[in-house]
Amino acid sequence: MLLARLLSVVFASVLTATHVLAQAVATPADLDRLAGPGWTGTLTYRDYTSDARTTIKAAPLLIRLADTDAGGARWDFRMAYADEPHANSGDTLVLAADGRSLRGASILERTSLADGRVRIVTEQDGRDNERAARIRTVYVIGERTASLQKLVRYEGGEFFERHIYEWVR
Repeated sequence: MLLARLLSVVFASVLTATHVLAQAVATPADLDRLAGPGWTGTLTYRDYTSDARTTIKAAPLLIRLADTDAGGARWDFRMAYADEPHANSGDTLVLAADGRSLRGASILERTSLADGRVRIVTEQDGRDNERAARIRTVYVIGERTASLQKLVRYEGGEFFERHIYEWVR
């Protein structure tokens, strides 16, 4: 009985360690590709009431800031909407020092694509349309093209696209 319990604990520890080692890691250089002016593009979003798709102009500006006290990388992230300036927004992006979380969401994937872009996928629990949801964000970042896609899954459902930003420079 004691041996079975000990083996169970060891097996659980190995599984946990394997998951931690396998978790994807992003680097500040991945996001630095977005830094600086010159980006233009669009936001295409799904309207909450009609489910219709709408596209508007959207231009990001990402500026590198000093690292956090814990060693995480930080950026000032601004979004300008040319046709709807009242909706302009700003946020601080933080990549954890260990590279395993971005904006508080766990990084599930970091892939170098054949064309030189990097794909980073994050997930976290959150709220969408006043409902509890799983939020998946897919960042595809290159030197001259980038996109940021938000996918949402309500309990028991499938992921669907809430919006996507697509930019060029």
